[in-house]
Amino acid sequence: TPPPKNKPVAKVAPIAKPAAAVMGAAGAKANAIFGPKPSYPYEARAKKLTGSGVCVVTVDPATGNVTNAEMVQSTGSAILDNSALSTFRTWRFKPGALSKAKIPITFTLTGASI
Repeated sequence: TPPPKNKPVAKVAPIAKPAAAVMGAAGAKANAIFGPKPSYPYEARAKKLTGSGVCVVTVDPATGNVTNAEMVQSTGSAILDNSALSTFRTWRFKPGALSKAKIPITFTLTGASI
């Protein structure tokens, strides 16, 4: 009897690199190549608005550019939230360093701190 014929082997795609977990503030700061603090808006200062919140930014791993920013915990003021979001959208990170980062922000009457 003839030997059994080998079946063609299906090509297997390489295993994709697992998505990175959401990085905290310390890791985000360490991997940021451009990360200015949000400005304290004049209108918020005049109204003496303060608050703390948390923003999650989504980063394109290939370029390090922020592709999305959203407040997962509001500061309690739309004015402060918008200032934080518009600033965090300008941040840049080392390419390939992370895909998401959680950044806490606190606005006091003396300014913003990360």
